[in-house]
Amino acid sequence: MSDELMNVLGIDIGGTKIAVCLADSQGHVLASQRLASGATAPYEQVLPQIIGQARQLMVETGLANSIAACGICAPGPLDMVGGRIMKSPNMAWDAVPIRDDLAKALELPVYMDNDANAGVLAELFFGCAKGKKDVIYLTMSTGVGGGIIANGRLVTGVSGIGGELGHLVLDVNGPICGCGQLGCLEAYCGGRNVALRLQDALRYRQDHALMRLPEVDGKLENLNFQTVREGAKLGIPLAVAMWDEICMRLAQGIGLCMVTFNPEMIILGTAAYYAGDFMLQPVLAHLPKFAWKEFRSACEVCITVLGPKVGELAGASVALNGLAESGKLQL
Repeated sequence: MSDELMNVLGIDIGGTKIAVCLADSQGHVLASQRLASGATAPYEQVLPQIIGQARQLMVETGLANSIAACGICAPGPLDMVGGRIMKSPNMAWDAVPIRDDLAKALELPVYMDNDANAGVLAELFFGCAKGKKDVIYLTMSTGVGGGIIANGRLVTGVSGIGGELGHLVLDVNGPICGCGQLGCLEAYCGGRNVALRLQDALRYRQDHALMRLPEVDGKLENLNFQTVREGAKLGIPLAVAMWDEICMRLAQGIGLCMVTFNPEMIILGTAAYYAGDFMLQPVLAHLPKFAWKEFRSACEVCITVLGPKVGELAGASVALNGLAESGKLQL
């Protein structure tokens, strides 16, 4: 990142929350605010809230006349050419022209990208990938996504949808994924799919040790990814087995990324941030089965240092990348 300081607006859009922030090109969050509603509410209702919050932050910080650009981070699928957020299972919006709407209202250049690409940009600009040229970031939350930086540039492919690493197929006879394929990385490691598999396993086993955990309270719907993690820490056999499979399949996905891209760093997102070495160490132990030593020795596998802050910085990072791509910011 150059010494030139630029201020940008970032908007992080999710099904249950929308965050608006002001940040500078040195990674400082100058102001931020969450909206009361997310993208499950109608677009016509939420858009004025986003615009109003953005304007309010610019006025409160005294930066209304010194914002260089706005960046939007949103779950896919996105129409990158038309600047629209398309229909998503977790959102009530369908083909909404948010880029042009915000550009007109805020009188700023507006850039947009999906949450995984925005995540790797945040790591590149502000996280543990600073100064790196070949980096992969795996989002690990409800699902699994991927953002790829190769030779300092974001990789999106000919159709703009490259990097869907969560849908690498690891086993054609594996569990079904939300995308409809069998055996995706996300089917094994995504929070939603892990929860569904655990609930199916314990549907008629009310007396199981995992059902008696305080956070579960005997309710099937309370079983989730965290239940597996905490149960494995307690040595409960079903949780231990599921956790080992999660870590093994994650190592398999990481190995495929190493062999394909030969990156210098692979960063693990939210789930790994909260699990720490309890996830990282077994993943590293499984990794030799899936990648040669030459790939492994060239690549550091680490956990994000941004944690919950990655959401705040994701939209801002999209704006900074857009400015850099257009030649307005020297990185």
